[in-house]
Parts: sequence; structure tokens; C-alpha cells
Amino acid sequence: MKRIWTVLGDIRVAVVLLMMASATLFTGTFYAGRNFVLFSEMNRQTVQAWLAMNLSARPETVWWVPVLFVIMGALGLNTFICATHRFVQIVAKRQSLPTGRFVYLLIPSMVHFTFIIIMLGHLTTFVTGSWQTLSLETNQRFTVDGSPTPYRVQAIDDSYFPAPSAMGNQISQTVVTLSNADQDAITLRYGRPVRVDGRFFFLDKIKKKRRTKTRIAPPADDPTCNQAEVFNNPGKTPKRSDQLLLVVSDPGLAVILCGLTLILCLMTGYFLVQTANNRHGRKVGKRPAAIAQQG
Repeated sequence: MKRIWTVLGDIRVAVVLLMMASATLFTGTFYAGRNFVLFSEMNRQTVQAWLAMNLSARPETVWWVPVLFVIMGALGLNTFICATHRFVQIVAKRQSLPTGRFVYLLIPSMVHFTFIIIMLGHLTTFVTGSWQTLSLETNQRFTVDGSPTPYRVQAIDDSYFPAPSAMGNQISQTVVTLSNADQDAITLRYGRPVRVDGRFFFLDKIKKKRRTKTRIAPPADDPTCNQAEVFNNPGKTPKRSDQLLLVVSDPGLAVILCGLTLILCLMTGYFLVQTANNRHGRKVGKRPAAIAQQG
């Protein structure tokens, strides 16, 4: 058992797993590029539901997805074993190391552990995340999957660019006002998602097909015939396109963001300490007596 533990934590195994993951991802890009609609559905379903639907139906196209998960799982295990082994070695030398050097040496292991937490956050998103699309109309009432809270669409207000401008009569912004059971107002705008009851609410629209310009042929006896092109583009009051609400539940997002922030802080502290000690021409954690002996 100890030998298996040692082999799984070997750095050479990590290199092989990284190469395998890169090769699998590179191969998968070709399948995903040729089957965009199929793989885009992964953004709207949990990975287990997507695999249950497509793995048996199209194994020749989606085989690389479960393979990638297995490789990433093995890489996570390798990282955990390697970081744990180093952490135990450093802790065993705690009494012989100054506090500064002890913390300095622990930072790489802490970064590895945090990396594993980030991977678990991504796995949580793949396994438990959800995506729901709802069509909205004024005074409409709706509920979100997994939540009994009712919502009502109080108003949908479109604002337009000025008519004389190049974007005249085009929608510049949409404001949707919702209310919950407590009559609290929830205001949504494009590019400004709102977190409600643990879910993110985004706005989207179904864009209607534009009317194409039609050419009006001048009469044959018209002296201007073949001298100018005349097009008919009747002025119409801009129509409101269908308003959509995207409800996204991503339990792993907070874990990922916290993990990335922690890694940033750890790496910043690591390099600041290293730079400061290099600037003063001494090694990290050296006691003053040891430095004096070197002088």
C-alpha cells in the first residue's frame, strides 16, 4: 500500500497525466467543433445527465469527456499525495526551522491544496449546476425550478438610441423589474446580473429576424431607369423583441473564486518574501547568528 501511495504521488506520474489531459483536450476540441450544438448542451445540464443521454447514443463522439474526468481525478489524487508528503516532511522539521522559513516552505503545499479545492469547485459546478430559461411578459407570474418562491414581472422597459444616430431605433438597454412574494423589487439590466435566493438572474433576448430591403424597379418608360437604384425601407416603430430570463445556479462558483483569491494571496506573499530576502542578500529563515557567522 505504501508503495502504491508513493508511485501515485511521483512527479513523473504528474507529468504523464498532464500530457494525457492536454492530448485529450486537444482531441476533444475537434469533436466539440464539429458537434457544437451537442456539446453546448453541457452548459444547460449536469454532466451526469448529459452523459446518461449521449454516452450510449453517440459513444464515438463523447468518449473523451469521461476519459478527461478520469485523468483529472487521477491528477488531483497525485497532487494531493505529493502535497501531503511534502507537508508532513516540513511539519516534522518544525522545531528546527524559524517561523518565517517554516511558513515560507509551507506556501507551495498550501497552493497545491488550494488547487485541489478549486478543482472540486469545478466538479461541483459540473455535477450540481443548473440553467433555466424563462420567457417574460409584463404581469406574468413564474417560479424557478427548485424554489417555491413566486415572482411577478412588474415592468419591462426598453430604451432606444436617438433616431438621428447610426444606431437609431435600436435598443440601448432593457430594464426588467420583478417582485417576489414580499413585494421586494428586483431590478435587472443587461450586463448586470443579480443574485436572488442563491441563483443568478441574467437578461437575454430572442432577436427577431430583420426585414430585408426590397428593390423597387422603376417603370420601363422612366427616363431614370438604369441610372439609379431605388430601395424601399418603410419606417416602422421599433418592435420589442421577446425577453428572456436566464436563471443560473452554480454552487461551485463561490468555491472557485475563494480558491483563486487565496492562491493569488499565497503567491503574492511567497514572491514578496523571496524578493525582500534576495534584496538584502540573505536567505529566508536564517537566524541572525547564522548570518553573522557567514559575514
